[in-house]
Amino acid sequence: MTDKRLAIVTGGMGGLGESISTKMADAGYRVVVTYSPSNTK
Repeated sequence: MTDKRLAIVTGGMGGLGESISTKMADAGYRVVVTYSPSNTK
């Protein structure tokens, strides 16, 4: 059986989320990133 690692990062298109996404991808995770440009909060 293959080791499957998946990470879902919300708000991953900039700043801290982008850094986390990149580091997880470099560590071998498959990374799904979401981003909501209309979110003003």
